[in-house]
Amino acid sequence: MKIAIGGMKKEEMKEAIERADSSIEVVISSDMQAIPLLKNGDVDYYFGACESGGGAAISILIGAIGYSQCSTVCRNGETPTEEKIAQVVNSGKKVFGMAHDKIDVTVPILVKLLQQKK
Repeated sequence: MKIAIGGMKKEEMKEAIERADSSIEVVISSDMQAIPLLKNGDVDYYFGACESGGGAAISILIGAIGYSQCSTVCRNGETPTEEKIAQVVNSGKKVFGMAHDKIDVTVPILVKLLQQKK
């Protein structure tokens, strides 16, 4: 699996992904750089983080690849649950936004569910 990451706290996100599954290849990018990577199949998923989890984290990607492929899995002030994230993953989304202060909780759940989906 190959995941592009962008937004706030990229290094923290990269480390969280690698802790969750060291076999995942992480590509540090921007949202704009991730568009062709996703469209061309060079990466499987994109994780973005910002203050709210749904604004700057994924808004450019929503416009570029479509709302049907994107979702916020953890908003500012929320504690992510496996059940909520599973609904998003199982709906076929490829772009996941999250609040930057919940990366340490959100990423392990997201990686686990994406690996189960393979």
